[in-house]
Amino acid sequence: MDVIRAIEERRSIRKFQDKTVPKDIIEKILESAIKAPSGKNRQPWRFIVLQNNKKDELVSIMKDALNQHNERNKPTGSFELSINSINEASAVVLVFNAFSNFEEDYNHYRWLTDTQSIGAAIQTLILAAQDFKLGTLWICDIFHCNKEICSWLNCKEELVAAVAIGYPNQSPYPRPRKSLDEVTKWI
Repeated sequence: MDVIRAIEERRSIRKFQDKTVPKDIIEKILESAIKAPSGKNRQPWRFIVLQNNKKDELVSIMKDALNQHNERNKPTGSFELSINSINEASAVVLVFNAFSNFEEDYNHYRWLTDTQSIGAAIQTLILAAQDFKLGTLWICDIFHCNKEICSWLNCKEELVAAVAIGYPNQSPYPRPRKSLDEVTKWI
């Protein structure tokens, strides 16, 4: 894989083909993800992969949460779009922090270190999927119903993100980015 090309061509995909991504490809993508850099080599990431009926159950939980938010006039942002993307995707990977809810001396700096490590694993997962010509969408709208999702899964770990994976059914244009000069200071 040409990494620079993969980075430049990667797009967030919100529409997917009705085509199943084989389990062995998802496993290869996750094998790549766990090779991501990890602060203090803690490897705090945990993954749950949902497909078929289990993915449909997740979509149902998310739709119920959306309806409750709408009834209470709570803002939902892109929540409905994220639900639709998960519904269309072949699989969704739920990403958890294995330590934040369990370590007695867990503090802000450890949380930052683990969050950065998990972000690196997600980015590695996304780039690995790109190598298989798959589309992905990094989703944080799961925070609208993270307690319900964890309860449904009987999971006590902290839900950090979701990544929808599938064969793309769109070719989005590049999103605008701030210039290097706007975000960099040389000293």
